[in-house]
Amino acid sequence: AAQANAKKTTSTKKSTSTKKSSSSKKVSAPNTSAKGKEKGQAIASYARQFVGNPYKYGRTSLTNGADCSGFVQTIYKQFGYSIPRDSRSQSAGVGYEVNIGDRQPGDLIFYTKGGRVNHVALYIGGGQVVHASSPSSGIKISSYNYRTPYKIRRVVR
Repeated sequence: AAQANAKKTTSTKKSTSTKKSSSSKKVSAPNTSAKGKEKGQAIASYARQFVGNPYKYGRTSLTNGADCSGFVQTIYKQFGYSIPRDSRSQSAGVGYEVNIGDRQPGDLIFYTKGGRVNHVALYIGGGQVVHASSPSSGIKISSYNYRTPYKIRRVVR
């Protein structure tokens, strides 16, 4: 619990590879390697430590403020992945789509408003996501279905 409220980055682990696919084919969880599952879990654990930090529209700082897409972009960058800056682009071309029942820690969950993607959150397991929610609540943990999920994409293989 003490780590969940950490205000500064405590890990700078980086990978030298960049993984990106434009495929939108839905696949099931068994296609994710054991190493991929481990990395997804590490990404989820890393993201949790920024809970309580501020939401700032248009920003990407994990400690001084980020919006939803900036938050997940910066989290993934710490693990060597380059993903687009806005949630709409992230939902269209990052990784590959998976079914809701196959979600795993590290997956990106997208939400819509008026038929357009307008929010992204990072699945952390146990039916929960961590996300830069709003100026009033900042970075927080919510149930993954606090809004109806539109799409789930897996970046880590």
